[in-house]
Amino acid sequence: MFPGLKLWHQQRADVQALLPLLATYLGHANYSDTAYYLTGSSDLLAIAAERAFLAGGAA
Repeated sequence: MFPGLKLWHQQRADVQALLPLLATYLGHANYSDTAYYLTGSSDLLAIAAERAFLAGGAA
């Protein structure tokens, strides 16, 4: 798992907006190439779920 995803969620960053930056950093032309390497862990999913709950269902 890319450790930045957990950190981004903990910092309440706009993860959707940052994913294209990650793809560019990794040298991927398409986001789908980057998404292939991303894995959800239980702690990351818990943080994302908490954000979604606090935001009323939209992370």
